[in-house]
Amino acid sequence: MVEHEMISDATEWRGPEMVGSDDWYHSFTDTHLAEVRSALTGVTGKGLELGAFGKDDFPLQSLSDELAWVRDQLQTGPGFAMLRGFPVADFTEPELRLIYWGIGQHLGTPLAQSRHGDLLGDVRDIGATAGAEHGRGYTGNDELYYHSDGCDITGLFCLNVAKQGGLSQLVSAAAAHNEIARRRPDLLAELYAPFYWSHRGQELPGTSPHYMQPVFAIEQGHFISRYLRSHIEWGHKSAEVDLTATQIEALDLLEAVTNDPAFTMEKTFAPGDMQFSNNLKVFHARTEFTDHDDPALKRHLLRMWLAVPNSPPLPESFKAFFRETGAGSLRGGNQAWQGTTFKTTEAV
Repeated sequence: MVEHEMISDATEWRGPEMVGSDDWYHSFTDTHLAEVRSALTGVTGKGLELGAFGKDDFPLQSLSDELAWVRDQLQTGPGFAMLRGFPVADFTEPELRLIYWGIGQHLGTPLAQSRHGDLLGDVRDIGATAGAEHGRGYTGNDELYYHSDGCDITGLFCLNVAKQGGLSQLVSAAAAHNEIARRRPDLLAELYAPFYWSHRGQELPGTSPHYMQPVFAIEQGHFISRYLRSHIEWGHKSAEVDLTATQIEALDLLEAVTNDPAFTMEKTFAPGDMQFSNNLKVFHARTEFTDHDDPALKRHLLRMWLAVPNSPPLPESFKAFFRETGAGSLRGGNQAWQGTTFKTTEAV
């Protein structure tokens, strides 16, 4: 059995200690908001549509310093960061989409979140079931278990919150890794070995519906993680290869650790919060929620998947999904079936 070293950097943290800290969020200032309004006026004045402009078309001066802090937190800090207090009530929804797209351009390159090529996703309940073979959990109200998205960075911009529930949960992948190393190093070894993963219907026509990838890896000194148990279970079904008893025990232990209150960070989104999390360092989840009856008040977040220029290298075992493994490369996301024309979830 290969003995794996403990991960000892800023990405190794416990949830309760983070809840009590204010190191992971900054607030929008009046200066930041004035810059955003000016940038918005610029793109609307030029008639630039969503998806048709980059960071040079959406100039931000002092806010760019805050976004540099976000980039640093994502890679060398705890793996997540939040900007709070954006006045969403002062803008229309189309304006908020433009604003979020413009801010995202200063962090990285948006990626397709489904086979349809949607670059800006709407996280809200439209009746989807997360457990279905091709289900997308972010379009339902079910509890979402700890997982990673298929990209370097996930960004969420909260427009409305649920009537009840829908709490955001984060856990350090490094902390979970180290706890498993302490308890059961034999099971940790299983998580460094490849599993079959399912594309969940997002693969290109004529390509395999499954691929192989581990949960944990080390590449050039960088700890890398990716976890989505349902994709692993569906991947093994697709490949017609049963999970072994030891593999199931390893996944069960990872699930138990990530759901342990000693490791979990649970917090409530507020309208105007922008959260960014590193999928290679942090697993995220969401509690079940009950929504408002009024459609205008229903829980609604905008989501971006980003490839970022300061990302670490990935191991060769991650290439089957990410396609590129070099540090800072354009990688991840879904290979869109319907070309590269910009879409939102509303259009698919």
